[in-house]
Amino acid sequence: MRSGAEAAEPELQERPRRTGWFVNLLVVLGYLSLLPALAWWAAFRNYGDSHWAMFVANSVAPYLFLPMPIVLLVGLWRRRWGMFTAALVPLAVFLFMFGPALVPRSLKVEPVPASTPTLRLMTFNVHTDNPDPAGVARSALGSDADVVALQEVAPEMATALVDLLAEEYPYHDVVARERWDGLAVFSRFPVSPLETRIESLGTRNPQLTTIDLPTAQVTLINVHNLSIPRTLPDWPDEITYAIRQRERIAEGIYQFALSRDRPTLVVGDFNTTPRSTAYETITAALHDTWLEGGFGFGQTFPGGPLKPTPLGFDIPSWLLRIDYVFHSDEWTTLNAKIGPWDGNSDHRPVLVELALTGLPVAAER
Repeated sequence: MRSGAEAAEPELQERPRRTGWFVNLLVVLGYLSLLPALAWWAAFRNYGDSHWAMFVANSVAPYLFLPMPIVLLVGLWRRRWGMFTAALVPLAVFLFMFGPALVPRSLKVEPVPASTPTLRLMTFNVHTDNPDPAGVARSALGSDADVVALQEVAPEMATALVDLLAEEYPYHDVVARERWDGLAVFSRFPVSPLETRIESLGTRNPQLTTIDLPTAQVTLINVHNLSIPRTLPDWPDEITYAIRQRERIAEGIYQFALSRDRPTLVVGDFNTTPRSTAYETITAALHDTWLEGGFGFGQTFPGGPLKPTPLGFDIPSWLLRIDYVFHSDEWTTLNAKIGPWDGNSDHRPVLVELALTGLPVAAER
């Protein structure tokens, strides 16, 4: 007869074999998990956002890299050097694409002389169906901004905000419209509508406003671009149309920035991520304050009780950065962060502090 120890020996030999199969399966899955990010990068390099499906993929691109740190650490822990090396490729792509946003603010922002004029500015899409003007007013007042630019300002919201903000922001330029087309600028400094028109989505959208600062006249461009449709069957045609319209707006802003005769700020809900042709066009002439003075991905959409639920799904909150503050060369970014949220809108505000460090100089292409 075989002893108990001898009978158990085959079982001990079989367990490592079964474990080996499981580990090998995890290794294969680890390699496969790196492919979506690399496939996206190759497609992005070749196609940009020229196709509606690429626009969708570009919007969620950072999240395709989520498996990368896990594979990197597991490869290092288990001494799987092939896996570790493979994960270094998407790591390099990630750092190239998204690294500037992850540089600490203290390493990017240079101090300016104490006498330099500064401006504190907030942009906020308040949502056209926002039921709480008082909440929006608290957000504006809590920001301590000198200028507050708003999008999706319905007529009822506009009327209420003019009253609620009158003491702190006695000057305003309001273009109240139903649904998504309403825009407004509230300011501590005198403002006046600028009749110059660039490529337009509607009545004064983009909204051009002159702000009379104590040291200079400034042009503020307040934008609300078309969003993507909420229903999947509409995506191919409607996303394509929206992309092209955003590009036309971006080209108009670019041309305006080239011929400007004063410091310029461009703010609003652009409904596109930094991985788009529209963004590249604007940043060819203007600077993105978040990259200069912010930290992290700066996600501003979607969230809150009014956030969209495509196909009935409750998607995670704050996935995308689509709200921006751009500035001309005369400005230096001192700080950029998410502003005080009102608790209702599907967007979060962007709050920046800028220093007016230069004199207006006509840009050259």
